[in-house]
Amino acid sequence: MKLLRSFATVLATAVVAGPAFAQVEIRLSGAVAFRDTAYYAIRDLFGANLTSQNPVDSAAAPTALKVVWTGKLPGSFGNQTVTIRAFYNGAVAGLQDLTQNRNVNFLASANPGDTNTVNLSSDIAFSSVFQQSTEFLTPKLDDVRFGATPIVLVKSKTAPAGLTNITSHQLKTLAANGKLPAWFFTGDTNQTQDVVFINRDPTAGQRVALFKESIFTGSPISYFWDSAQTKFVNDPTGRTAPQIRDHLNNFGPAISYLVTVDAFGVNGGANVLRYNGALPFANPTFNNTGNDYTPVLNGQYSLWVYEHLLNRSTASGNVKLFRDALVASINERLKTSAFSVPISKLNVERTADGAPVAPVE
Repeated sequence: MKLLRSFATVLATAVVAGPAFAQVEIRLSGAVAFRDTAYYAIRDLFGANLTSQNPVDSAAAPTALKVVWTGKLPGSFGNQTVTIRAFYNGAVAGLQDLTQNRNVNFLASANPGDTNTVNLSSDIAFSSVFQQSTEFLTPKLDDVRFGATPIVLVKSKTAPAGLTNITSHQLKTLAANGKLPAWFFTGDTNQTQDVVFINRDPTAGQRVALFKESIFTGSPISYFWDSAQTKFVNDPTGRTAPQIRDHLNNFGPAISYLVTVDAFGVNGGANVLRYNGALPFANPTFNNTGNDYTPVLNGQYSLWVYEHLLNRSTASGNVKLFRDALVASINERLKTSAFSVPISKLNVERTADGAPVAPVE
């Protein structure tokens, strides 16, 4: 009898103590467009309960492509240890990760400075495009939209000062040819140097959205600065956002496109072009503290994308719980974001990527 009572006491203690040692892990992949807001939103969820982060909190961490956080999220998971891994590998790539159960190359640990990686499946994908804009249509994913982000055309630091605007017609011509004389954009026929097109890679939702918006349906031709750093050469694959930022800061003349958080990294945000005569912001200069996105909100600037969080319909309760908490945290961050806007502020809407914007009914 004493033995049975002792066993019952041990079992009861284990049941009570169990949750304290349980662990939760959630893995995110997908769009680079919202990584700064996601970074701060995830930090907010941990709050003072964040134990470790890799890379460490610094000026570069909010725009890092790979981050791991470990700590506790009392609001969602009580006293359990929670690890969140993120790899922003592109919107289209994130959708492929989920629909094909593809492993993703995450950082192995939240230990600062640890560059080892581990291949694991993704639970949630950030996307800047609708699933139907990609080839990865099945299974149908659960989709929560929570924000909107402008895409901007950006010129290199060496581009002519008179290059201030690009139309959808000019963009299609540029993408079809890969380079065009500067006068085609400025009207100054004395400017005969070529302006080259630098393209995003096919994993990027920005690429999908830009070509749908400008109704470009051909095979784009683009360039990148060769590894010997002597000239622009044909680029069959496209560049990542950080590569484009660095290209535009150092080589040219060139035109490319980025979401606002990355565009600010080109010449301090001074090289954003008007698209069809409009800028996405109404303030005199683009900045990284707060911008007036009235032209996006009211339909004068149409080159923008919704931000989506997607997960499999079969996702675990923990994944869905974290997704909902993350959306709520992001919505708080969007109230003061310098680079994106909450959906609740949009006075216009669109039914698909590149579709016409129309007043919200």
